[in-house]
Amino acid sequence: MRKIAWVFSITMMGAVLWTHGSAMDVNFTSQAAHVVWVFDGDTIVVKFPDKAGNYEANLIAVDAAGWGEDGGSCYALEAAKFLSDLIFDKDVIVMWDSGDKVDRRGRLLVYVEVEGQDVNAEVIRRGNAWVPRKYPADKKAEYVGIERIARESKIGLWGTCQEGYLKHRPSM
Repeated sequence: MRKIAWVFSITMMGAVLWTHGSAMDVNFTSQAAHVVWVFDGDTIVVKFPDKAGNYEANLIAVDAAGWGEDGGSCYALEAAKFLSDLIFDKDVIVMWDSGDKVDRRGRLLVYVEVEGQDVNAEVIRRGNAWVPRKYPADKKAEYVGIERIARESKIGLWGTCQEGYLKHRPSM
């Protein structure tokens, strides 16, 4: 059953990205977008109203468990479901960091807001992700504080996953 779900997910992702826009034609100002796909707990696909194609985007300053990443996918499904419930098929506001706008894979690096709520912060607050320490971001210090509270309160992955299940997850 898991294999069928995985094949279905990959097939759907391919269909969504069939008309993939280039990051080079994006206007890096705060703007409206529609979420057409949630790939996992920190990666989405958006459609900008004035652009052809869809754009893969990563929530900046957010790292959620991936499917089988580093031999562990603890809380990957929960993180993806939470993000999907929060923003899938919804209109959002996409905002940019003062630093990098695109990652090494060509994904947009974005802050997302839905109905006035900071999605990046909420994903961390609910214990669905952590803040990667090695990358700069304008809201990094704020998000690290939010992560600390979730971690100390054992919310989400902090109360479910074994300590150190991912090598790159930050330690206390």
